[in-house]
Amino acid sequence: MRLEDVSVAFVEPLYEMNIGYIARCMKNFGLSNLILIKPRCQLGGEAFRFATHAQEILVKARIANSLDELKNSFDLIAGTTGVVTKSLSQARRWITPETFADRLANQEGKVLIVLGREDIGLTNEELELCDIVVFIPANPQYPILNVSHAAAILFYETYKHAARVLPSQRLPSREEVEVLLYYLRRLLLNLGEGEERAERACLMMRRIVGGSHPTDSDVRMLLGVIRRAYENICRKQGSPHVG
Repeated sequence: MRLEDVSVAFVEPLYEMNIGYIARCMKNFGLSNLILIKPRCQLGGEAFRFATHAQEILVKARIANSLDELKNSFDLIAGTTGVVTKSLSQARRWITPETFADRLANQEGKVLIVLGREDIGLTNEELELCDIVVFIPANPQYPILNVSHAAAILFYETYKHAARVLPSQRLPSREEVEVLLYYLRRLLLNLGEGEERAERACLMMRRIVGGSHPTDSDVRMLLGVIRRAYENICRKQGSPHVG
C-alpha cells in the first residue's frame, strides 16, 4: 500500500483545533490528502496554528458535501466508530486499527479513512456506505476518544503496516464490489427473501469483502458465480433479468 493512495475525510468538523490536530497527525504518519465534509466551522487561523508544520495539508484540503458524494472515488472506505452494540449489528460490525492496517499492507488501491463528527460520530446510514468499520477498544467506563487521538492511533497503524515489504495485490474496485452486491441482492429477492433481509445480507457481504483480503480477481470470480446462479434461476422461472 502506498500512503499517497490513502485519503482522510473528516465529517462535519465542529472545531478548527481538531482540523489542525488531524492535519498534524497526518503529516506525522505520511498522509497528505484531507477532505472536509460539510464543515461546521471556518478553516481559519486557529486550524493553521494547531497544524504547525502540516499547514500545506490544510492549504490543499478539499471540501465535499457528503460521504455519498465521495464513495465512487475510492476502492475501500473505512468508517470509524466509538460506539458498538452488544448484539451483532452489521452496520457497526468492527475491526481494530491493527487489523485494518494489516488488511491494506500488501494491497493497492484508493482508500478513504472517514473520521466522524466530534459530537455524534458517524450515523448508521454513513456507516452502511463504508466497507469496513474500525473501532478502538478502550476503557469501557470512558471509551470515547477525542477524534484527533483516535486518528493518531489509526494513522500510526496504517503507517507501520505500509512499511512492510510484501508482494502487492490489487484491491477490488468500487465498481466490482457494487456489481457483486447488485447481483447478490437480485439473487436473494428471486429466492423469495424480503427486501430487509436482502439488504442485511448485502451489508454483511460488504463487510466480509471489506474486512478480508480478497483481490480484484477473487471478487470477479465470486461475482461470476452469483451472476450465473441468478440468471439460471431467472431462466427456469421464465422471468426477465437485467444482464
